[in-house]
Amino acid sequence: MSNLSLGTIEVLGLPAAVEAADVALKTANVKLIGYETTDGMGMVAVKIEGQVSAVIAAVAAARAAAEKITKVFAVSVIARPSAQLSPVVLTDLTVGLDKPAVESPPVESPSVAPVETTNPADEVSTSSTGGESSSTSETPPAPGPDASAKPADVPADQADVPAEPADAPSGPPAPKANPPRSRGRKAPAAS
Repeated sequence: MSNLSLGTIEVLGLPAAVEAADVALKTANVKLIGYETTDGMGMVAVKIEGQVSAVIAAVAAARAAAEKITKVFAVSVIARPSAQLSPVVLTDLTVGLDKPAVESPPVESPSVAPVETTNPADEVSTSSTGGESSSTSETPPAPGPDASAKPADVPADQADVPAEPADAPSGPPAPKANPPRSRGRKAPAAS
């Protein structure tokens, strides 16, 4: 927490809490931290911060406004609260809370070496006799649509086995639907 004062007002119901927060913010130069609902009974705590005199004036005005609507359970003003109160005041349950920016040293991301890619078209050179192109690397040509696509690591007796079509269902067949039942009596059996 900073060197600002903390003010809280706990009222019954959200409408009274909104009214208290509105009056507090309009009365003095304070900042709304947020509101927090308590466990059960509909109590809502409004939290504000600012200079000591501003917080005192804002909490007094908020109390007067909220008492016109409902019951005020508690009010408090803490001048320069201890930094150890931060986890109590700035909880995840506080609605409207802007998480304070935690200053941390900049983290350098690990540098990734650029990946070199080679384009086969860049490796093609023309010879001086007839303008034929030849590849400088010894890579085999990619198989065309008419080429046999048998992987080298598949045994010869399994290579000729046709694969299942892509649209074939996988897993057990779906159960058959039951025929619709008749609403009347059973028909007599034919003899």
